[in-house]
Amino acid sequence: MSLARRSPAFTFWLDYLDARGGLWEQSGDTVLAVLPDQLAATHDLPESALITDDPDIAREDGALFLGAGHPEIDKAAEAIVGEGDVAVVTMAHSAKPMSTEDVLARVRDQVPIEHGRIDATATPIRTHRPVLRLGALVSHTVSAEETFTEVAECLVDGASRVALPEDAAARVRNAAAAANGEPGRKPRTTDLVPALAAAHQLLDEAAAVRGQALAAGADAERAEEIARATDYYAAALAAIDKRRTDADQRRTALLDSRAQATLAERDRRLAEITEKYRHGHALRPYRLQLIDVPAWRLATDVRRGDRRWPVAFDYLPLLGAVAPTRCPNCQAHVPLVAAKTHLGCATCLPAATPTPPTPITPASSAAGKPPATQKAPPRPASPPPGRAPAPTTDRARRPPQVERQHRAPVARTARTPVAEPVRPALPGKAEERKVVNFWNQVGAGEHRRLGRLVAPDSPLAALVRLYGAAGPLYGIGVPAGVTPTGFTCGNYDQPVAGERGGTAGVLEARRNEYPYLLLWSPDRLLDEIFPYSAPWHLGRATWFCQPPKVAPAPRIDLDPVAALLLTNTTAHHGLTFTARALAAWWRLPNSDDLLTRFDPAALAAAVDRAIRYWSGAPQATYPEAAKAFHADEAAVRKVNPVLQKQLQLSSTRNW
Repeated sequence: MSLARRSPAFTFWLDYLDARGGLWEQSGDTVLAVLPDQLAATHDLPESALITDDPDIAREDGALFLGAGHPEIDKAAEAIVGEGDVAVVTMAHSAKPMSTEDVLARVRDQVPIEHGRIDATATPIRTHRPVLRLGALVSHTVSAEETFTEVAECLVDGASRVALPEDAAARVRNAAAAANGEPGRKPRTTDLVPALAAAHQLLDEAAAVRGQALAAGADAERAEEIARATDYYAAALAAIDKRRTDADQRRTALLDSRAQATLAERDRRLAEITEKYRHGHALRPYRLQLIDVPAWRLATDVRRGDRRWPVAFDYLPLLGAVAPTRCPNCQAHVPLVAAKTHLGCATCLPAATPTPPTPITPASSAAGKPPATQKAPPRPASPPPGRAPAPTTDRARRPPQVERQHRAPVARTARTPVAEPVRPALPGKAEERKVVNFWNQVGAGEHRRLGRLVAPDSPLAALVRLYGAAGPLYGIGVPAGVTPTGFTCGNYDQPVAGERGGTAGVLEARRNEYPYLLLWSPDRLLDEIFPYSAPWHLGRATWFCQPPKVAPAPRIDLDPVAALLLTNTTAHHGLTFTARALAAWWRLPNSDDLLTRFDPAALAAAVDRAIRYWSGAPQATYPEAAKAFHADEAAVRKVNPVLQKQLQLSSTRNW
């Protein structure tokens, strides 16, 4: 039996034997294993034996079979999980120091502070930033006959209790595997418990979403079983009714009693079927590690005029990012705002301070005045329009209305889109009514009527083309099959998220809230939808939140490039970037010609990289895109100028 032929279960057993002080060596097609006395007694195995995971070899040579599903392997796995993986790991600092200017430049670039400026007050010092790693076995119960067990894990910044993005978490895991543990260090419980609670909540929420996807496969079986039971009892009741027609009074009373008993039995059976297919999940933590990540701590002052507020930032060279921060007042994980009285955020500032229009815990503000909110009551199908927002009374503080440009139309060809700068259209009351109508049509599933509200060739139009009326819901992270029950909305008074008009709010569905930001095109149609309500540019937003990375099956057939974008871009960067990439690909006039000239993987990688580059996303490089799409880097570089010539992408035209 060669090393390559060993099954994962058998390899696990050999590693387990090594860890418990046993010995083993290859002996022809079998393995000679020597077990310590305690291990042999625990597993009721001989102290020395020839073992194999091949049933034919075990039968012919008389070796002990230890394959997948063997009780002793399950017992070993249970012992490992029961012991857990608890450790404190400290990574070493690199020898190269960082200057104050380098750290300050990265802090200023990655930490937006509205109305404020960050100035360094000391040189950066070497330190470590604690990251909590929590792993758990998640047991999903889909039905009485189907159960699944999966491994889930998350890494949470210990100080801010914010989950690390998947790419950053992978770097920390890889670096921690090469570092040495320090069992002598004893972290303070007061610092560990809040981060542990946040990590457990994240795993529980992810397990709930995963469970819904697993349970979707059993919905058809549940529906069929309910249909069979319903038909059976309906036939039984029909037979009783037929016999009641010619029965006498005494016989009729007996048949009525039998009908009541049949109805009760039917209700009991239907409840039993419902309970049989009820989904549930349970978490069993098995790994808890505290990882000290090298950091450069910079003491700074956040300034607004003559006012100063001291703040310390940690820059993590391993991740190339500043550690997450929270508001010093309300502890919200949102961008900071330097007010006239104190340093806070849009959530906790007084009413006189500019805040974003989101009515429920907004994150940041680039606007000058918060609009009124609009909330639709819960509805069974679609939310009816609510009361319109109150008119703004402080006209002196409102920005002037955007004047329409009266310019001659610029001639455009199929190969050269218009590159003329267009002033953003700020939404007003008419646009708020359009948003109400938009969510009405989404809730009712009327995807055809959405075409009157959505700009053609836009990312939002790409989502509708992919998924119909459910496209906007998937774009903000609403799981499949969940119907919205209410929403809020309000307009920004100034351009946001790449110099466009914006309307933000919260969508309610199954007692969960999903923030959203709708962006307007210059002709006052809906362009994009983002899964957050703050006025952030999409590239900057990726530092603070991740777009949804679940791509349900589309309702249309896709060409090879579109299929690659839907799967790869969504898995790596989220559905928001996928919508932009598909919008760009679908507005190309000669995509069929490009498919004959270039490899689909190179085309998809080039589109993906170009969209993320012009969206301001981090690490939008040719090697990274080529690796993600399994394409040749040279081919991707060759495709790029051809696409750029036709798409004319820029920082204001991101698709």
